[in-house]
Amino acid sequence: MTRSLESKDVAVISGLFQPGFVFKGCKGTYGKSQIIGLLSRLPAGTQFTLTLKSALDTGSSIKYTVIASGFGPAFIEANFVLNKNDQQLESGEIPACQKSSFVGFGSVQDPAEDMVKRFLARITRSIESKDTSILLGLFQPGFVFKGCKGTYNKQQVVGMLSKIPAGAKFSFALKSAVSLGNSIKYVVAVSGISATPIEAVFMLNKVDQQLEYGNILGCPKRFLRSAQPEDSDAVIQRFLTSMKPILASHDPAQIDKLFDDAFLFKGCHGTYTKAQAVAKIASLPAGASFDFSLINSKWNNLGQMEYTVYVSVPRMDRFQAQFVYCPQRNVLKSGSVPGCSARRFY
Repeated sequence: MTRSLESKDVAVISGLFQPGFVFKGCKGTYGKSQIIGLLSRLPAGTQFTLTLKSALDTGSSIKYTVIASGFGPAFIEANFVLNKNDQQLESGEIPACQKSSFVGFGSVQDPAEDMVKRFLARITRSIESKDTSILLGLFQPGFVFKGCKGTYNKQQVVGMLSKIPAGAKFSFALKSAVSLGNSIKYVVAVSGISATPIEAVFMLNKVDQQLEYGNILGCPKRFLRSAQPEDSDAVIQRFLTSMKPILASHDPAQIDKLFDDAFLFKGCHGTYTKAQAVAKIASLPAGASFDFSLINSKWNNLGQMEYTVYVSVPRMDRFQAQFVYCPQRNVLKSGSVPGCSARRFY
């Protein structure tokens, strides 16, 4: 069991418990999946010890009592039932709870502030990893975040976090943390994700160590008045003007900076990734230049802009295309051709 816990491997830890395993802690009853989640999130390098106190053979199972350390600042005495056949635990409980006892096996009654600080460190590592599966693990399925420009679900928030530029310096300054039963409500100032620090409140679930919801505190008046702080046509026109000399340079390194890493362009003859789009533009004949005529634009509920343009390129028919532009990062997120003709190149 000690080796399984130290492995941090969810599959290995899962093998310790029967599907119907339940653990009765001092502040609740936890199922197999909850216990696995708690155990897999214990800090790396934690020294565990399990000292057998007693054991009783009951036929197909063994009831035993252990003194466990490494799960908190004090020892835990717990009872378990081990199935002889599959060598998995059937159930467990803490027989005597005190005021300073544990929330549950593997989840200590640390001060709320300490738990939040550990979680914030985990958030930082998760964002730096750029791994979507790791980022998803920070949030409960029903997580929502209420920002100044709209409300975002779990997938939208993870999408935005995964697009934070590599090397971006961000930090979290914890302002307060209050324990509310199985959750902790905390306020934090976030720096490095936007031009100015953002103060936000979140609800962290103690059991699964995931965020339940969040919202920004004190939105600037310009955001409260409107989700469109600047005319979208003006912003897009500036972007198109700045983009023309970059495209005309045929320099792949410069052109590459115009597109998000996940950029896709859905054309009439196929879908192109960022790398393919950059290569196609860079391969155009020397002197070939793009001309854009803006048709319309609008802000969407993610704080990005959707716009439609006529695109003119030498030796090609003029065509209409739609794009999604992120003004915060000055990159194109996606593009498509809304109407295709037989002679269309893209």
